[in-house]
Amino acid sequence: MRLTKKNITHYLLDKGFLEPSSFMSGDYMLTQTQSRNSIFKIQQEQEKGLFVKQLIAQDATNSYLMQKDATSHYLIHQSELYKETAKHIPDYYGYDPYHNILVTEYFTNTQNIHEVTYRDKQLSKPHAVKMAHILASFHFDILKEIKDNSSLQFFSKQLPWILNTGQLLNSSSNGITNTVIAEIHKHQDLVKKIEKVANQWETTSLIHGDIKWMNFIVMPNNEDVKLVDWEIADLGDPLWDVAGVFQSYFSAWVLSFNNQNIQHHQQMQGSEFLTIDAITPVVKLLWNTYAEQQKFTPSVSKEKLLKTLSYMTVRMIQTAFENNVAQQQLNPNSVRILQFCNHVLENPEEIAKQWNLID
Repeated sequence: MRLTKKNITHYLLDKGFLEPSSFMSGDYMLTQTQSRNSIFKIQQEQEKGLFVKQLIAQDATNSYLMQKDATSHYLIHQSELYKETAKHIPDYYGYDPYHNILVTEYFTNTQNIHEVTYRDKQLSKPHAVKMAHILASFHFDILKEIKDNSSLQFFSKQLPWILNTGQLLNSSSNGITNTVIAEIHKHQDLVKKIEKVANQWETTSLIHGDIKWMNFIVMPNNEDVKLVDWEIADLGDPLWDVAGVFQSYFSAWVLSFNNQNIQHHQQMQGSEFLTIDAITPVVKLLWNTYAEQQKFTPSVSKEKLLKTLSYMTVRMIQTAFENNVAQQQLNPNSVRILQFCNHVLENPEEIAKQWNLID
């Protein structure tokens, strides 16, 4: 069954996801978008909105991602372990495995943190604190709980692919088609740095896996923040998620420069507010809030901060890789990213001191 604008209302009514009163009164508005999935967004005046996602490609990989999204929502809303986290994600209404359809809450009249940041032309400290609290709410050791929780057992504990590319990076340069991988392959010192970061990985916690500004939704009051899009969730290293927030800040700065002036570092109009001096105090506040929630000692906090910076750089390299798929030459943004990441990985502690993240 393929959902369409014509049949989705009947499907939702039949499954009990849509209140008959809303349908009868015409008290809802339906919109549809399509990318890798078919997405329907339903706004209701008297009821919460509905976010309906159905797979377009019925292959094993996409089906698994859909199942992870559904499992994550079910786990967080049904388990006592994640009572606090449940306040910060969409409500879960149901998953239809036969038709690969997931129904969750849709937040109407909202923007994500990326949109809000560029709209306001400033980096919000309250939003940084909110993101830290949300991450800390599900970042805790659950290894003892796995054996008694079927939802936790569902996750495969996969290492992020960018940390698992040692074989590719150390192989012959013949046959490498991605320009970023080819460029990294030329610099074996960078290969060794990436492998060193990969060796730090610890699987201890539920992680979101795709943390970035665009997945944090700012509610209409401009205060409350929600975390969406859990299809990359897994059991892994919680600092990978924190590194995703770091990446959003520093990638915004790296990518704010005009591609036509790569040697002169001229920022594009409207992005002048993105400076290292503006970013680092917000990142420091976010980290200190997270460390306090996690009850890190000062020495542990420093150790984990440096690890998070290292993860951040590898995540940025992954972004450069994705931006250069099927391209014959490195684009200027990817050049900047690789230069920035190599610089940070050279001595994360020294960089952290320069940015006043540690004493």
